Amino acid sequence: MRAGHSDTRERRRFTSAVASALVAGVLLAAGIAAGVPAQATVIDGLTLTSTISDQGIATPGSPLTVTVHLANDSGDDVAATSVSVTAIEVDVSTVAGLEDWLATSTGARGTTLGSRDIAVLPDGGKVSVPVSLDVGLAGWNGVWGARALLITVDGEAGALARQHAAILYTGGQAPAVASLAVVVPVVAPQEPGQLIDSASLERLASPGGFLSELAVQTSNTFATLAIDPRIPVSVLAGGNAGSRALEWWQGLVADSPDSFLTAYGDADLAGQIQAGAPQLLSSGSRDGSQDLEAALRAVAPVASPAPSDATLPSPSPSAAPAADPTPRGGWTPTNQGIAWPVSNSVDDAALAAISKTGSSTVLLSSGNVGNGLGSLVSARVGGMGALVVNDGISGALDRAAAATTTEEWNGAMASAVVRLSALVTDPSVQRGAIAALSRSGDAAALTRLNTTLTALQSLPWIQPQGLSGVALVPPVDAELVPRSESPERLAAIGELLRTNDAVTTFASIASEPSVVTDPSARQVMATLAAGLVGEDAWPGRVTESLAKMSDVLASVRVSTDSTINMIGTTATIPVAIENGLATPVTVVVTADPRNNSISIEGPVTVKIESRAQAVARFSAEAQVSNGSVLVDTWLSSESGEPVGSLRSLRVNVRADWEAVGLIAFGAVFVGLVVAGVIRTVRRRKAQGA
Repeated sequence: MRAGHSDTRERRRFTSAVASALVAGVLLAAGIAAGVPAQATVIDGLTLTSTISDQGIATPGSPLTVTVHLANDSGDDVAATSVSVTAIEVDVSTVAGLEDWLATSTGARGTTLGSRDIAVLPDGGKVSVPVSLDVGLAGWNGVWGARALLITVDGEAGALARQHAAILYTGGQAPAVASLAVVVPVVAPQEPGQLIDSASLERLASPGGFLSELAVQTSNTFATLAIDPRIPVSVLAGGNAGSRALEWWQGLVADSPDSFLTAYGDADLAGQIQAGAPQLLSSGSRDGSQDLEAALRAVAPVASPAPSDATLPSPSPSAAPAADPTPRGGWTPTNQGIAWPVSNSVDDAALAAISKTGSSTVLLSSGNVGNGLGSLVSARVGGMGALVVNDGISGALDRAAAATTTEEWNGAMASAVVRLSALVTDPSVQRGAIAALSRSGDAAALTRLNTTLTALQSLPWIQPQGLSGVALVPPVDAELVPRSESPERLAAIGELLRTNDAVTTFASIASEPSVVTDPSARQVMATLAAGLVGEDAWPGRVTESLAKMSDVLASVRVSTDSTINMIGTTATIPVAIENGLATPVTVVVTADPRNNSISIEGPVTVKIESRAQAVARFSAEAQVSNGSVLVDTWLSSESGEPVGSLRSLRVNVRADWEAVGLIAFGAVFVGLVVAGVIRTVRRRKAQGA
């Protein structure tokens, strides 16, 4: 028996030693407490995360459960442990206090609200343990507000893992009301091109497609729609060819929901400037298609020639087209002049460039403004009006909208709710928040969006609003916290911009340069979609866009591809020029022989109609009797800018064929004369006989 006790003590000492070694190796890693991103103590691969029921709202007399999730990747089995949830007397009623608490994982003393034992967890194992909380033990005295919790996993040697969490206690009356706007992007970043083709639009607008699901999930809610102009432009330009997409668009805007337009293609704004652009790209309104030009002006009019007389279908069945020269097809965004850069990407140069575009308001992430905690909703930053998107609340609602289980949804909602509650109880902040959801264009990210918006709307201390309502909050002065995009991304953006600049230079040969430059800019802007930032597919999209712009640069070219035969000492050499653009072009054609076999006058200026060919004719003089010479031909603009690439044509010189031709003609002439004389003599002899 003593030997048995001795063995047991040895095993306990061994377990204690292992636990001590684990404690000595404490590391910080990300976890989720009650759906709130926080730092969890991880001991040699023992990872702790947790979720909380009832959206993290603790009501006196109602049950509340924290589900603790443990994953053991330590390389060893973890002995039997216990998990406890403790109420900690730390002030988390302010935005700063709450964020400070959630960002750490230190130990603290408090009142245990619930605990559970956990069996041995083998290496590679995972376990989820629900812990019921007795909120009445906390002694919160009926004061409404956020409360701090400490989740601890304990072994024989002490704490193996800790995590800070927070919940909302509603034992009393909320002291105030917080306004909330939720921005839902209407985007399709995975669809390439300056326009989305009709087949893709039909798929997106069909049941289960992203656009269809978005319309269902936002119907009769307070969501503000951030609409990529490329989508309605594509729908309207397609006319009746995309009947389902047109029906979707009409339904989406029929009730004039709170809305604003993003940049074309939902393009990354700051990345352009950080990659070296002197100003932001503009989508323009010109194209080779009258239908597309009319659609562009109907959705996002810009300074341009008067629109064509093409008739656009009205997005709202009951709305009459506007009478002004730039019809919007019966729809106008609720908010205008809003610029929305990629999250936490703006620096001073980018902000200055955005302000020069005519935008009156910029939608900045909270990490880009002031202390980055989300305590502001309306500000003046760098001399420009700014609406501030709360990063923490946005991330939580994003997870809630995409949640696949009720537990996930509750945990994510708890994260948003507790942060919103701090805006209610913190007297030093603006009582409002803007949340912006994912710009990925993924229908899976919308699974529980309607449920999420409805739950927020049911909170009595939340005042749901459109962005136009939150924009009425008086702004306060705030500092920009400069951010920048990755060097790798900026290098790729720089290549796109340089190629687009080459298209702009090339377009100087066109009668209407904007017919060339506007589609190219729209192609680049669609490639810079915010929803593609960090996506594996993005490098491929860059390559695709570069190839399309290269095709534009090669669309005006020397098309002669056969050998030219020059007969005689002087001749006209024809060089065919092809114009694949949707506008006439004027080019200067130069032909330069590589040796002195011939001399060629020139260059020659030629105008080629849209999608047609023309011939440049060069006067040439042979310097040798016979031979072959390569003639280099190239195009340039009238100002001397090169167009396309050099092309070499082979010219076969046959100058001696002039003499041969004269001799042959003389021989034929003499033969005809002789033949005539012979016929005359024979005729006379016949008559004399």
